[in-house]
Amino acid sequence: MFRFSFSTLIGFCAGIGLLVFAVASATDNHVIFISVSSFGLVFGSTLAAALISYSTMDVIRALRSMLYTFFHPPTSQKHLKQVTDRFVEWSTIYRQGGIVALEQSLTKQEQNDEFMRAGLDLMGAGYSNHDIRTMLTDQMDATWQRHTLEGKVLNTMAVYSPGFGMVGTIVGLIIMLDNLNGDMAGLGKGLALALITTLYGVLLSNLFFKPAANQVTEKQETMYFRHQLVSEGFVLLSEKRTALYMQDRLSAFLKPSVRTPVLSGEL
Repeated sequence: MFRFSFSTLIGFCAGIGLLVFAVASATDNHVIFISVSSFGLVFGSTLAAALISYSTMDVIRALRSMLYTFFHPPTSQKHLKQVTDRFVEWSTIYRQGGIVALEQSLTKQEQNDEFMRAGLDLMGAGYSNHDIRTMLTDQMDATWQRHTLEGKVLNTMAVYSPGFGMVGTIVGLIIMLDNLNGDMAGLGKGLALALITTLYGVLLSNLFFKPAANQVTEKQETMYFRHQLVSEGFVLLSEKRTALYMQDRLSAFLKPSVRTPVLSGEL
């Protein structure tokens, strides 16, 4: 189950808060920093360029993944320790009651876990330990490829947005130069409005797209590590290893501080 990421929320609020503080302490004309048309130009053009570079569904998934940056996947050391302990329990259940008893012991959360479900289905189909390892590894790699594409899309958008911010600034400057024979007093205000697009482009890139891309990639790396643990657990189950062997073998995936001490016993 995903947990809310307070560190992400704090970082996001700190970034926005520092910007608001800088604006509020430097000028009383706060409204000049708000321009719907400038934001629409930068974000819309960035989105259009992303749609040209990738498929529509890839872009939608990437934008949706930005929302999930506020949530942690179940990959903490505490969670990995719980997964290890469950496999230790399952080793006894499977040796005594077979695949039926193993499936009956699953919690609702475990039943909804796509990767665990795949491992159980392979065991129920009677595949050998070698085949289970191969198929689960293929699924891990395929999942990695699918989800890391979301990070690539966000990184691409992070590259595009500052460029489109400059495009908006150039468009504003052209309009200003065309009006030089008009109201000269409005040139300063017009230049400020032209530069807002560059500001929006840099903010979207460095406060939204790049951090989201990095976090998507980091989450997939940690999930891949978890899947490695689960895959090894199902291979050991298919070999009908003892609980002691299962515990000592899977402890290699945990930090020393959370490992259960190595025990000797029947192997």
